Amino acid sequence: MSFEEMVVAIIGTIAGVGFLGFVIAKVTGLIKAWINRNNNSIPEEQFNRLAKAFMQHKKESERRIKNLEAALGTKKSDHDESSKKSSKQIEAPRQEIEIEDRDLEEEESKNKNDNNLRNMLRE
Repeated sequence: MSFEEMVVAIIGTIAGVGFLGFVIAKVTGLIKAWINRNNNSIPEEQFNRLAKAFMQHKKESERRIKNLEAALGTKKSDHDESSKKSSKQIEAPRQEIEIEDRDLEEEESKNKNDNNLRNMLRE
């Protein structure tokens, strides 16, 4: 074997080993992707942020609904006393109205990233 043939053989062997490594890496990647095909792609931190924003939104919505029910209950009782007597009610309307301090709530919500849910939905 001549010198040139030995150099070509060595270079070919090195190239073959490199190509074989590349093929093994790609096959390993495909196997990992196949194994993880059913896993969620949402990172835990993002999921926790979304859950926190959802819970905050739920609490605010429930509070608003209670305020509206209380306000409608008092207005309804003033206007429809005669219709109340004729119709049976399961529950009496609430006579208490919750007083809100909007300035404090706005400052707290700004500090707690008030638009978390909107920002995450836009992403």
